[in-house]
Amino acid sequence: MHIAVLGCGQLARMMALAGLPMGMTFSFLSENNEDTAPVAGLGPITAMDESLTSSELYEALGKPDVVTVEREQCSLVPLKRLAEHCAVHPNPQAIYQCQNREREKQLLITCQVPHTPFVSVASAADLHKAVSELGYPLVVKHTEQGYDGKAQWRLYDDKGVENFIADAHFELQSDQAVPYVAEPFMDFEREVSFIGVRAANGEVRFYPATENVHKSGVLLHSVAPAPQLSSELIATGQAGLKAILEHLDYVGVMAMECFVTSDQLWVNELAPRVHNSGHWTMHCGVVSQFENHMRAIAGWPLGSTNLQGAAAMLNLLGVELNQASQLQDDVALDWYNKSVRPGRKLGHLVLTDESPAAALARLQPLKQKVYGAD
Repeated sequence: MHIAVLGCGQLARMMALAGLPMGMTFSFLSENNEDTAPVAGLGPITAMDESLTSSELYEALGKPDVVTVEREQCSLVPLKRLAEHCAVHPNPQAIYQCQNREREKQLLITCQVPHTPFVSVASAADLHKAVSELGYPLVVKHTEQGYDGKAQWRLYDDKGVENFIADAHFELQSDQAVPYVAEPFMDFEREVSFIGVRAANGEVRFYPATENVHKSGVLLHSVAPAPQLSSELIATGQAGLKAILEHLDYVGVMAMECFVTSDQLWVNELAPRVHNSGHWTMHCGVVSQFENHMRAIAGWPLGSTNLQGAAAMLNLLGVELNQASQLQDDVALDWYNKSVRPGRKLGHLVLTDESPAAALARLQPLKQKVYGAD
């Protein structure tokens, strides 16, 4: 089974590392001069060339049986070309729905999944309408740009709105999509994510819900199962994610990020791929999210998503690799083979314990060891 991956970052790396022991081989398609170091040595790398025909691209990638992606912000052109020759999972339409925030909101509406309120913004008048309907503070997000908190603006008053309008680019995006969506600033208690995997035969499995803590819009650490998340909210989240997977005829892993307010879930974002908040699955169960994604897209049986006890994951953001300090006998290290830059996701640490509270208690001194005192 030969798999081609669009993208060459750490998620592509971890998918390949999960697939190789199962007998898979890999090739990679790079876009926009991206850093290919994470997948170096894991298979041939081809740079995207718009002049290639679908047959030439298929040949260049080694005639893959299946094509998958490591990110949703990618060109759909090569995926549609490759779909003429082999399976593409998740399907290009699913990626299309999730790579634009307004289309994603419409998908949630169609599937009747609770989501953060929003107003589409394509003009100054639309933004004033959002203020009238949603109030302050307001969060404005670009529909097709931004990741880890980028391309987002918090507006606290009329002056902030006027400053935003002065710098905004209200031109319509791809397929006449609006450039921004405005949402109220959610006064949430915490953030959780649901990670599910759907097989080609329609079987759906879920990993335990995970609680996430962010720093400057970037995931810092996760704990699973999410502490004290009610069975009702877990059921609501899983039912919503299942409805989305089935509506899209989705094959593979998808993540759904949510705000929790009192007894309510509000979906914030979808990720049609393996997800940072599920990295703990690499060391804390029989089958990781990466292996289950590869099993699903290959048409193979899915594996167990059970977790015995609890797990915690700490992202290594902008820190140098230091095995002497980062490795402990009860902590696993995964490094992404990327050059060090401030704030860049470079690796992660995973630990397990008997309960979420125990895992959190050990996570705090680990975080202080890596980053120093808060």
